[in-house]
Amino acid sequence: EEFHKGIGGQIGLPHYRLWEGMHAEHTRRDGCDTEFSPGNYDMVTTPQSEWLVATDDEEGQRVSVGKRRVRTTKDVMSEECVKRAGLREEEVVALKLYTGPMFCLYNAVLRGFPAPMVAKLKGNTYTTTIYCIVSGIIKLSRV
Repeated sequence: EEFHKGIGGQIGLPHYRLWEGMHAEHTRRDGCDTEFSPGNYDMVTTPQSEWLVATDDEEGQRVSVGKRRVRTTKDVMSEECVKRAGLREEEVVALKLYTGPMFCLYNAVLRGFPAPMVAKLKGNTYTTTIYCIVSGIIKLSRV
């Protein structure tokens, strides 16, 4: 039954201004300053911090240590497959966020577990960001 609701039935509809919606989800909504630790990164971070990493080239470079490498949005946008897919900047930033520590919060929204990670969401469903992730993956799957 959950499957047939679709993503809109599960998390609602995205903000009509994608950038504004994503920015608010990571910097102004409840839970945006709550620390979390993703299982595959030896670190503690917040959605606010990860937004900055994904959108500010200098911050992305600063945190690119060890196995973590954050490419600039401009660099990713210049990739031939990204151009062929017709990705928007918002989709690229959403995918950059998903491939970093934020994946565990987005997955908690969609799966409803693990409970400790769901609690850190504080009701924030990252709707616009998740829509941009899904849209980006669909576009890339066609090239």
